[in-house]
Amino acid sequence: MTRRHWLMLALQQQPVFRASARLVVVPATVFDPSGKRVLGLQLSDFIVLDQGQPRDFQLESMDTPVTLILAVETSAPSAPALARLRKSASLFDPLLAGHAGRIGLVTYDSQVRVASEPADDSAPFEAQLRALDPGDSGGRMLDAVAEAATLLQQTPPRRRRVVLIVGESKDLGSKSKLDQVVARLQEANITVYPVTYSRTTSAFTSREPVAATGGGADILGALRELGRLGQTNTAAELARHTGGAMNSFTRQRGLEDALQRVGEDLHLQYVLSFEASGVQPGIYRSLSVTIAGRPELTVRHRPGYWIPTEPTEP
Repeated sequence: MTRRHWLMLALQQQPVFRASARLVVVPATVFDPSGKRVLGLQLSDFIVLDQGQPRDFQLESMDTPVTLILAVETSAPSAPALARLRKSASLFDPLLAGHAGRIGLVTYDSQVRVASEPADDSAPFEAQLRALDPGDSGGRMLDAVAEAATLLQQTPPRRRRVVLIVGESKDLGSKSKLDQVVARLQEANITVYPVTYSRTTSAFTSREPVAATGGGADILGALRELGRLGQTNTAAELARHTGGAMNSFTRQRGLEDALQRVGEDLHLQYVLSFEASGVQPGIYRSLSVTIAGRPELTVRHRPGYWIPTEPTEP
């Protein structure tokens, strides 16, 4: 069965997802040594370790409904990228939202604006994208992602929660801190997919980074130190610590290819979930996902999770 056939089949499925204030959702993408996606795995093929200990889990429908917030940088230097985004506007609903999907839009320069919420049908999403214009020189990515997280936390936890960033790779001027935003994203089961560009880079690149699965490290402290040094590739850190994938583009075809890869990720992923009963709130816990008896296979997934100190689900 071809990859396209798998994608079309997944978009037609009727998913079932259990809701819980302590539900931990672990989207997992499996690759063979050549980088090709591995499809057709079953529940018994996966091994999930929580703090190094085996965890009972469920394998959800491959196409759990997606609620996606598109966070678009609209700074003045982003004008060429915005022009390409407008040309690709028709791809978002069918390719990224999929069956029963919802999309909202947040824009950011030196200000963060909620253009539409996921349930807002006031204007077709394609029309909203085509209306985007560049603004000032700011680039408050972290504040925009924090705003997107607020919108996503208002959606039912049975839906996949995703932030898709289209912007430069570094934050400029946010009040939010990287460690605080990462903690919030992990608590809310939100995955981040950056699609970035550079005003100075001409070569198109894309990559599928594998989320680190180290155990028990002080990742918040490390993120705070990166922020202090001012050397953070913000987009890459958001992807790495939520299990997303980083893509970059300079040309129209590069953008469309990147959106295709994100769409495949959302609709061809395995979605593992478990109830984090007996887990102390506010403590980071590392996760490891492997395939039983298949050490040659690589699994990209979120590296860990927090349970909020207070329930945050609606």
